[in-house]
Amino acid sequence: MFLFWKSTLLITSLLWLQAAPCGISTHIELAHRALEFFNQIEGNVNYRELLQKHPEAYQAGKCHEVSEDSHWTPFLKTSINYIREVYPQPWDKSAQRLVAFLFGIASHMVSDVSWHSLNIDQGFLKAMGEVDFYGSYAEAHQTGDFGGDVLSRYELNFDYLEAKWYIPVKDLFNIYNLYYGKTVKEENTITHCTYILFLEMYGESLGIDKLHSTYASKSPFLVERFQEYFLGGVDDMVYWSTNIFHLISFMLDNGTSDCYLPENPIFIQCNTERREKNIKHWQKNEFDGDFTPSVMRADGADNITVDSGVVFQMNSWAKGSVLFVSNVMDAMNMNFTGQYPNHITSPSNSYFVSSPYARLGWAMVTADLNGDGHGDLVVGAPGYSTLGHVQIGRVFIVYGSASGLPPAKMDLDKDADVVLEGYENSGRFGSSLAVLDFNLDGHLDVAVGAPSVGSQYLRYTGSVYVFYGSGGADLSSQPNVTITCRMS
Repeated sequence: MFLFWKSTLLITSLLWLQAAPCGISTHIELAHRALEFFNQIEGNVNYRELLQKHPEAYQAGKCHEVSEDSHWTPFLKTSINYIREVYPQPWDKSAQRLVAFLFGIASHMVSDVSWHSLNIDQGFLKAMGEVDFYGSYAEAHQTGDFGGDVLSRYELNFDYLEAKWYIPVKDLFNIYNLYYGKTVKEENTITHCTYILFLEMYGESLGIDKLHSTYASKSPFLVERFQEYFLGGVDDMVYWSTNIFHLISFMLDNGTSDCYLPENPIFIQCNTERREKNIKHWQKNEFDGDFTPSVMRADGADNITVDSGVVFQMNSWAKGSVLFVSNVMDAMNMNFTGQYPNHITSPSNSYFVSSPYARLGWAMVTADLNGDGHGDLVVGAPGYSTLGHVQIGRVFIVYGSASGLPPAKMDLDKDADVVLEGYENSGRFGSSLAVLDFNLDGHLDVAVGAPSVGSQYLRYTGSVYVFYGSGGADLSSQPNVTITCRMS
C-alpha cells in the first residue's frame, strides 16, 4: 500500500509535467549526442575526456534553469572568467565538475535559440506554429516543449541516463553574485530549483511515451520533423552544441577578449574576423524570488552535500515506484503495440555502419551504375559522423550481380564497393540521391544532396554534388560538379 501511494504521487507529478516548460529529456539527449563526436584538446585539457569523466555534472548543467539570464552569453562570459580566475590549471575535481556543468549550460543555450526561433527565422517552433497551429507560435510553444520530450522518450533509448546529478552550488552562487553585482540567488534557491528539475527528469521516465498518440494528433509536424528539421530539429541542435563546445574550450584556455560575444550565444565567434550583427535584446521574464520546495522535497531523491556543491540521486523507493508504475501502465494496456500482429520477416540482406545516428537508409536509389546489367544499390547516411566531424554524411554503393545484392551482413564502412563522404560539418551529405546521365556521355552519374551546407553561418544554402560515372566499376571519388545556392 505504501508503494501504491508513493507511485500515485509520482503519477500526479507526471500529469503536472505536461504544464511545465521543461524539455528535459530532449536537452539531455542533445548533450548525449553532442558528446558522441566532440573532440577538442586545448592546452593540456582533453575536454571530451573531462565531460565523459563527469556526466553527473554535464547532464545537470544541461537542465540548469534557475535564472533566465543563464540562457544568454553574458552569463557564459561571466562563468568562463570566474573559472579562469578562481581555478588555475591543472584543475581539481571541483573545477572539472564546474567546467562540465558549464558545457551543459552552453548546450542548452544554443539549442533554445534554434528551437524557439530566438532572433532567427524559421526555427522549429515558429515553423511548427505556421504548419499546425494557424500561425500561432504560443500554441506551438505550449505543445512543442513537452511534446518534444514525449517523442524523445517514445523514439529513443535513455539507458545512458545518470542516476545522480552534481550541482556546483557554491560556485554558481559566486557566479550569480558577479553577474548581478549583488546577491540575488541564494544557495538554497539554486539547490531547490535544480532539485525540482531532477525529479521532473525521472518523472518523465514514468511513461510519458504513452502520450505519443496524443501529441502526434496535435502536431504531425512535430512527429515528422522533430529529428531532422533543418533549423532547430534534434540533429541541428546537436551540431550547434558541438560548435559552442569548441568555442568554450577556446575561451577557457585563451580568455574571452579575442571573441565576439553578442547576447545571443548562437552568434558567438572566436579566432576569426568579428562581424557586428544587429542583435535584438530579447525581453526576459525572470523569477528571482525564493523558490518553495516541492511537495516531493522529502520523497524521491536523496540530497547529499559535498564540497562546493550537492549531489541528487534517486533513492530505492523511487526506483521501485518507477518499475511499479511501468507495470501498471502496461497492465492497463496503455502500450498498444501488442494489439497488432507482427508481419516482419527475417531480411535476406543486412547492411550497417558503426557510426551512431548515421541515418543509414534515409535516401536510397537503385540503378545499374557499372553497366553490367544488374541493379546496384546507392544508400545515403546523412547523419554519419566521425570524431570531430559532426553529420558530414556518407553515401555507400553496393554493386549487384546475377544473384542480386550480396546476401549477407555487411559493414558498409569496410565492404561497400564505393564510399563517398561529405565535406562540411552538419552538411548532411546523402540526404537525397539521384542517378542520371548528367553530362550526357552515356554513363550514369550520381547526384548527392547536402541540404545543410552553410549551417555554420545560419544560411543553410545547401549543395548538390555530382559524381561522374564511367560505365564500369569506377566512380569519381571527388565531385565533378558542385551546385550551390547563392544568396544575395
